[in-house]
Amino acid sequence: MDNMITSIIAAAIFIAFTAGLANSISEGPFIIIVAIVILMMGFDVYQSIKEGLKEEKEKKSAKG
Repeated sequence: MDNMITSIIAAAIFIAFTAGLANSISEGPFIIIVAIVILMMGFDVYQSIKEGLKEEKEKKSAKG
């Protein structure tokens, strides 16, 4: 659960910073690069949360 909370907070801060930076620079190639990096980060956060939830489920089933 901690992994999910920190991942979401970090992702939100990163998106706010990079999207704001891309908006202020307003260059097409930079905006495309930022969008790709945000998508890659989003996919990594998704995988990390999925893996964390799976591990928690396995720990609960092993204890109970």
